[in-house]
Amino acid sequence: MPQGERQRRIRILAVFGVLLAALLVWRVLAVSLVLGPPLVQLGSQFRIRTMPVAAPRGAIYSRSGKLLVTSEPSFAAYYFRVGGPPSATEQKTLETDLGITPQAMNKALYIFSTEPSLPVVLKSGLSAAELTQLLQGLPELPGVFVNPQPVRNDLLGSVGGQMIGYVSRVTAQELATWKLPGLTAASVVGQTGLELAYQKQLFGKPGGEEVEVNAYGLPVKVLGTTPPVPGDSLTLTISKNLEEVSAKALLADMAMLRQRYGSQSAVLSGAVVAIDIHTGAILSMVSEPSYNPNAFAQGISTAAYQALAQNPGLPFLNRAVQTAAPPGSVFKMVTAMAGLTSGKITPTSTINCLPRYWRPPYPYNWLRRTSTGPNTLTQAIAQSCDTYFYAVGHRVGIDAIAAWAHKFGFGHPTGVDLPGEVSGVVPTVAYYEKQYGSLYPGLAYSVAIGQGADEVTLMQLAQYIGALATDGTMVKPYLVQQIKSPSGQVLFNAKPQIVSHISAPTAYWNVIRQGMIDVTKPGPIPGPGGTAGAAFVNFPIQVAAKTGTAQLPNGVNGSQGYMTFFISYAPANNPQIAVVSTMQTVSMVAGGMIARAIYDAYFHLNDPNPPFPQTIPQTTQPTTTQTAAAKAP
Repeated sequence: MPQGERQRRIRILAVFGVLLAALLVWRVLAVSLVLGPPLVQLGSQFRIRTMPVAAPRGAIYSRSGKLLVTSEPSFAAYYFRVGGPPSATEQKTLETDLGITPQAMNKALYIFSTEPSLPVVLKSGLSAAELTQLLQGLPELPGVFVNPQPVRNDLLGSVGGQMIGYVSRVTAQELATWKLPGLTAASVVGQTGLELAYQKQLFGKPGGEEVEVNAYGLPVKVLGTTPPVPGDSLTLTISKNLEEVSAKALLADMAMLRQRYGSQSAVLSGAVVAIDIHTGAILSMVSEPSYNPNAFAQGISTAAYQALAQNPGLPFLNRAVQTAAPPGSVFKMVTAMAGLTSGKITPTSTINCLPRYWRPPYPYNWLRRTSTGPNTLTQAIAQSCDTYFYAVGHRVGIDAIAAWAHKFGFGHPTGVDLPGEVSGVVPTVAYYEKQYGSLYPGLAYSVAIGQGADEVTLMQLAQYIGALATDGTMVKPYLVQQIKSPSGQVLFNAKPQIVSHISAPTAYWNVIRQGMIDVTKPGPIPGPGGTAGAAFVNFPIQVAAKTGTAQLPNGVNGSQGYMTFFISYAPANNPQIAVVSTMQTVSMVAGGMIARAIYDAYFHLNDPNPPFPQTIPQTTQPTTTQTAAAKAP
């Protein structure tokens, strides 16, 4: 090859080499300057792990400061995804030590898939045996960590389970939709009841540990720690003693009815609420059947959850606020007020109480198959005369009754601080025409005795009887009295809220209340006795009340079914608290014995004839106001 050609080729190769070197230098600079920080960050994600340290949820206390719900120390197992899911050998060890199946692992990995820097929570609330076994096997389980995690403990257990509610691991949907600071896939959140209603306050601020790990996912050292901040605490209006008494009384009455009627289906469900009628502070709230929120605190099994979900008694349902039913005769005071204010009846006018009403379609008087003669309004309330109220319903009409029902709060949520409250139904003529096309004969009669399309909640009935006891003052019911920060700073103090005041002449309130006082007077019927007289024989204080029973169109387990209600307040001449209860049953019963037990406990009466002597404890020493009320004649 000529010398000139060789030199030319050398120069070309030299130029090419310089260009190639320049390109390589440019690429290195590009990677360093442009892609370097993200790659460094990505590498640090694999080298540094953030171990979440859950914040204890805020404690919940009773009105007197007794601890109701707390968070207790526990341990949880976590898994860092080092190169994907665990190997077959690791998975087998996890299943043996912790009972974590491949399906459970896949579910956990899916939930945490949106947050790759976080460890996957494998199991909370490790037992001592599980913790020991796991710690021994950690060297063979790369990426598995054990860290403290508080576990919720409801000290009331199943008593008031729906009111307190339960907590569980946040779901993928909740994680995507809830706007809660500090919420991660590792968080435990409230799902129902007060745990959900006060989620933001109870949640707290999670902390964390930055842990450096080696190529095998094993920890090398802790780089830094951020301590968690506990959630705010709640002080409720609930009395722990009265809550327990209410639950025991309700269960005892239900058990007594099952025994009497020889069937486990005699009583399917029930609920009771006690409330301060002047402030709206709820003193007790119980719904049965119930469930224990602690079953969810460490993760409930599918089988256990299905057993609860498929229970025909619907234990998740808070029957005080989340279900509505026809009120039956406890609604008659609404009809009475509609009749009085319209001038269609007076406090002294009488209507014959006959076995059947004299207008088509001639409906029966449920409790009276013989005539009791002319009844005043007081007598008609005390002995629950249907034909009296059929006549009032005919005179005033459906819409007038509906207007008064709305004044008493029916058809609207009470605003109680619990999730899922329903409004119920107050039917009007327009409602019936829209639903059924026309009005059937005698519809106003059914509406007048609370057996139409009306549906009310137990909480509405508590608000309603409070208004009857106080000349029409409607107060908002509430459960949380105070909220405090972890340092003890008071963040919220509840004050009684008057929703409205129902205007009516004092004479009208008095005649209705006298009828309710007569409901609890012992004696024969017809005669001086009321429909709840047997429940209050020799009771130390006077109680005002109304019983109610409504037929259920679909029955109960193939038998005739009823919703029974009992609404009351005491003492009758100095009203302090109201007690309302309901049961779904195959028998026409009321809850007078339940109310008697609760009043006995609240006023510390030492009832000479306790309805459930083996099951109902007395409360602690009452306040001066309670003692004075108890001594009132």
